[in-house]
Amino acid sequence: MNKKLRTVLVAIMVIIGVFIAIDNYLGTKIVIRLIDHEGPTIITDQLKDKHLIDRDYDYSGIYCEDNYAETCEITIVNEIDISITGSQTFKIQATDEAGNLTEILYTVLIIENIDGSMYIPEGYYDSIDGLEGDLLKAALNDIITDHTEYPYTDDETDVWDLLKILDEDPDNHDNVLLFYSDYSWYKDCQDTTNPPDFCEMEIEGELKTIEWNREHVWSKSRGDFEIKEGTTSVLAMGAHTDLHHLVSEERTMNSIKNNRMFEDCNDGDDTDVEHVGYGNYTCNAWDFEPRDEVKGDVARMLFYMAVRYEGEEGDMVDLELINNPDSDKLSKLPLYGDLDDLLRWHEEDPVSEREILRNQLIYTYQNNRNPFVDRPDLVALIWGRPEDYVN
Repeated sequence: MNKKLRTVLVAIMVIIGVFIAIDNYLGTKIVIRLIDHEGPTIITDQLKDKHLIDRDYDYSGIYCEDNYAETCEITIVNEIDISITGSQTFKIQATDEAGNLTEILYTVLIIENIDGSMYIPEGYYDSIDGLEGDLLKAALNDIITDHTEYPYTDDETDVWDLLKILDEDPDNHDNVLLFYSDYSWYKDCQDTTNPPDFCEMEIEGELKTIEWNREHVWSKSRGDFEIKEGTTSVLAMGAHTDLHHLVSEERTMNSIKNNRMFEDCNDGDDTDVEHVGYGNYTCNAWDFEPRDEVKGDVARMLFYMAVRYEGEEGDMVDLELINNPDSDKLSKLPLYGDLDDLLRWHEEDPVSEREILRNQLIYTYQNNRNPFVDRPDLVALIWGRPEDYVN
């Protein structure tokens, strides 16, 4: 080998050695810096663009992706002031290993009162635009069908467990808020054969055991929510375990409500009106009026059930709301009412913050929403107004 060629080969080997040494010392960073000139992509799909005043804003939904490096770093330049209403903008920066920087601005509307639209996933209701009546009902059914189901009673996560989350008293995490009875009671006092001693309450000078259980707002006998295995009735999932109409309720009040139809007992047209406690009434042969604070909640739960369960495959039942239904206790027809009262209650008792938050919580478990909590305007587009049913 001639001297000139040897010199060239030695130089090449030295250069290679230098690159190997640099790579060993700096890893792949120097290479990335030489070839990567593109900043990372900032992902904000999980961020909320509406937020309730004085609630901590969650920035954890921001992340970044880079075209070369496996990692990139997110920085929030200026956090929003959650104590002031109105639109606020903050800057998000993302830096990759090559030092490339991406910046975007994100705007959040801070609102005084909770708004259900702040939780609706983008595009969730796009398919219903311009629809009404049966077409709207069918389109909503397509959106909310095939939800994730949980067993009624099980060693794993069941309805008991979920109601303790959905109805938890925000001021006392050991308690649930009872739906008709309007008070907070111990989670551990669920319907059981051996309730703890602290489940006793003095009522009219006598100690009584107070327990709560699972109330079906659309009573499970109104549609016969069951399946058969031979001659044995087995309570199914589906409508039977759908959290959008299940609430925590004190056992005695649950028994009083039973499978009574919903009716305004104090409109002057009813008989045998009896106050049964906490603003709830029974009347006529077999009717029930809940307390004013949950009348709209009841209506929207029943509207949901009538849309979700249309007798399709897997539903096992086709539920319908009607006016002046037969309130016979023994009837198992899949009918509920009274529709004109439910429509009026929906208008008189608008969607509350508790309903909105509960709807969102259910969505995180069942993966479907109550459209009439999210969009109260949809009710009239399907069933009309209360005055449409005046005899």
